[in-house]
Amino acid sequence: MGNRSKGRAAHRQRSRPAETSANQWGPGQEPRDPSDEVRALIGAAIEDLSWERLARFDDHVVLIAARCGEPGPRAMVVGTLTDVLGQRLTQAWEGGWQPADLHRAALRRSTKAVGDFLMHQIRHDLSRFARDTVHPSWWSQLDELLPGSAHLKDPINAGRAAGMSWLSVIDVAVRSIHLLAVLPRIQRITPLPGTWVRTTAAATSEVDERILARVRMLLAKAESTTFEAEAETFTAGAAALIVRHRIDEALLAETDQQAARDGAQARRIGIDNPYEQPKVQLLGAVAHANSCRAVWSKELGFATVIGFPSDLDGVELLFTSLLVQATRTMTATGQRSVQGAHRRSRTFRSSFLTSFAMRIGERLRQTTAQEEERVGAERGAATGSRLPALIEREQHVKETLTELFPQTVPTRSRATYDAEGWRQGRQAADVANMDVRTKLAGPR
Repeated sequence: MGNRSKGRAAHRQRSRPAETSANQWGPGQEPRDPSDEVRALIGAAIEDLSWERLARFDDHVVLIAARCGEPGPRAMVVGTLTDVLGQRLTQAWEGGWQPADLHRAALRRSTKAVGDFLMHQIRHDLSRFARDTVHPSWWSQLDELLPGSAHLKDPINAGRAAGMSWLSVIDVAVRSIHLLAVLPRIQRITPLPGTWVRTTAAATSEVDERILARVRMLLAKAESTTFEAEAETFTAGAAALIVRHRIDEALLAETDQQAARDGAQARRIGIDNPYEQPKVQLLGAVAHANSCRAVWSKELGFATVIGFPSDLDGVELLFTSLLVQATRTMTATGQRSVQGAHRRSRTFRSSFLTSFAMRIGERLRQTTAQEEERVGAERGAATGSRLPALIEREQHVKETLTELFPQTVPTRSRATYDAEGWRQGRQAADVANMDVRTKLAGPR
């Protein structure tokens, strides 16, 4: 709720503290359950937000907040809001959403306050399940989005304890419910909370996802700052994390047998503004080289990569590493150039990243072909023939892709063109380090 909206709502609360729809009964009618009245007000507020009737939305928030003056009604309001939030979260889980997806959706469609509130509510909601029955990627996402956060008894009372007014707390809670109510169904790529069963291959991914989430956060900060030195600091930090946490090939090899039993899986990777399209192009090239496939959900801000677990680890690590290197080189180019403003222009950066992605794709295709030929020769395969195990693996990925996404549409790059940006991007791709990529999948 903005400052004007808060002031308007506070004035209504002072002028009409006793005006509630719960007091409007006809002759001979019995009073309804107060929690039903609150649910009706929440439903009306959600409808107001959907139609952008903000003044009426404020009115309904005021009517809910007016019940929080006394302990009994206040507990009823908190319990009702918590119950509705829990129901909506269950629907979101059944609809395929994960914690990071909801946070990303909140930032794109609502506010940071709503995103933070939802993460606290999710942690509170998941506390009713045994930890080992919730997919580890969910805990990794929450740990990244709520660093150092202790378990909260409930985010509504926690917001009050932090100094928020009842109007503000109820406003963000209802906006969170609205966001959950309007989300579309998406592909479910992990088991529902309470149903996951830990496998041998799970431990490696849990560690790597936390590191990669940290790297992506540093990259986002580097792209958003207008100060070259600050951007360089963020990208250097991201690069250092990549170096310190390379995938241990021996450890991955130990999990291959379990991965083969589990089959192809899916993982979502956030694609943040700006320059979404060249980032997706880079991710697609990396995924293809690792026997995976990527599907971009532009309106939702993420891409889904389908592949075997160890291959997915390699895709995410290499994609993040290359993005670090590209961002770092763009920043350094801007520092060296006397035309620094030009170097940081949107056209230059878009062209740089597009050219970088295309050249990386060329290098990866060449490397993959050479690796296939080498591995085939070691196993006595005829020149030019592909390993049956690799063909079978890729076929399984294609089947899983078709199952999750029966209808996909190819995308074309429509990037603006800057000749200098294109040249610099290709040069950066020529010297980019791709050693973090996992080895070509196949029989170990």
